[in-house]
Amino acid sequence: MKTKKAILGFTLIELLMVIAIIGILAGILIPTVGAVRKQANVAASKSQLSNYVTAIQMFKGEYGYFPFSDAQVDGGGEVNSLSDDFIETLSGRKNNGDPVATGGNRRSIAFHSFSESEFLPVEEGGEPSSPIVVDRFYNPNIFIVIDGDGNNKVTVPGGTEVRTTVTAYVTEISSDDSSPAAGAPGYQLYD
Repeated sequence: MKTKKAILGFTLIELLMVIAIIGILAGILIPTVGAVRKQANVAASKSQLSNYVTAIQMFKGEYGYFPFSDAQVDGGGEVNSLSDDFIETLSGRKNNGDPVATGGNRRSIAFHSFSESEFLPVEEGGEPSSPIVVDRFYNPNIFIVIDGDGNNKVTVPGGTEVRTTVTAYVTEISSDDSSPAAGAPGYQLYD
C-alpha cells in the first residue's frame, strides 16, 4: 500500500491574510510612534525651557535683579530674542569665548551651558551668523516672561496671571510655513 506524502507550505490565501494583518498593524503603530516621538521632543524642549528659567533665577539670586532690562516692566515682560545677549548673559561668555560683562553679568558667571542642539544649525556651506536659540523642533519662537514689578506674578498669553517670577512658553508654527520648524507645536511651562 502506498502512502501519500503531505505537502508542506502556505496557500496563497494564507499568505495574503498574513500580509493584510501586518499592514493593519503597521497602520496602527506608525502614527503612534510619530506621536510618541513628538511628545518626547516636547518633553525635552520643556526641560530646555526649565533650564533657562532656572538660570535666570540663579542670576537673580547672585545679583539681586533679573537680567534683560526689556523684560523689567510692570506686570512682567517678555524676552523673545534669544540670541547674542541672552546667550552671553546666561553663559558668561561671548561667542568667541571671551568673558562678557553685558546684561549685568559683571562677574562673567556661567549660569547655563548651551549645547549645539539648542541652536539653529548652520546650513552646509552657509555663513555662520549670530546663533539663534531654538527648541527640539527648530522653533525659534521661544518667550521668557519675567516678573518686572516684583509682585511674584507674570501675565502670560490670554491675559492669565501666573504666580511665579519667571516662566516660558513657545508659540506654534503653522505647517504652511516654509521654515524647518513648519508644524512645530506650541507649549508652555505653566498650566
